Amino acid sequence: MLMCYVDESGDTGALVPSERNTQPVFLISAVIVKQSSLKHLTRAIIDLKKRFFPAYGNGLTHWHDWLKVEVKGASLRRSLREGTHDAKRHVIGFMEQLLRLMEQQHVQIVSRIYLKVPNTAFVGSSVYPAAIQRLTMAFEDKLQRENEQGIFILDSRNKVKNVPVAHGIFTMKFSAHGTGYDHLAELPLFGHSENHAMLQLADWVGSAFLCPMAVRAFYPNLENVCVHADAVFDIVRNRFGQRIKALQYRYERDGHKLGGVSVLAGGNNKVSPVQVFGAKSP
Repeated sequence: MLMCYVDESGDTGALVPSERNTQPVFLISAVIVKQSSLKHLTRAIIDLKKRFFPAYGNGLTHWHDWLKVEVKGASLRRSLREGTHDAKRHVIGFMEQLLRLMEQQHVQIVSRIYLKVPNTAFVGSSVYPAAIQRLTMAFEDKLQRENEQGIFILDSRNKVKNVPVAHGIFTMKFSAHGTGYDHLAELPLFGHSENHAMLQLADWVGSAFLCPMAVRAFYPNLENVCVHADAVFDIVRNRFGQRIKALQYRYERDGHKLGGVSVLAGGNNKVSPVQVFGAKSP
């Protein structure tokens, strides 16, 4: 069985270039893992948190409680932006070990990155369910190719937002035309990141890796205004970009390449994602 965990990064507010904390992108990222790897990945992630962020666990008496300790991707970005030289090196070390773990365990990623248009409303209510459908299509393709069943777990928002998303998948899975998500063992389930190490991993992929890479790729002109476009994030793109690129799950259908990291601007207009990953090392 395969498991797919999904989390969102950024926000659905408008991009206001004059505001220091404005979010230039909104993205939804998924990590696909083998069910047989879950125990190893969970233990390894907890051990990495304990090793790199021991102060987060002050007062904890049990190893298991470390699962509930969250090191948010946004906090990692803040440390890179505002921390001392040693703090920045510490965060990069954590990200290096995390990426190495993903490579060793053959974790794959799919993501939808939405570039906001300055001073223009961003309709997040329609973007999110559309993105989930696309991620589900990619997951279903992988399940079909590997003849596996899969479970889809999304970071829970609230009932009002969760129900329509799951119902959208339901209408496809039980389509009268028989073209639904036949390899999904169940409709999307919703969990809390404090209880799922893989939801924490999805947060790191989106918020710590892809978000700063995308902002530096497409909004370098905001580096002196917006904290999320700070030039310090070039280190993430230059050091990890090509390795993140290699983790994509991509597939082809009707002559079109789908899945992987998709970049969309001004609605659903596709932009080449090549810039996100930066240049190859010489």
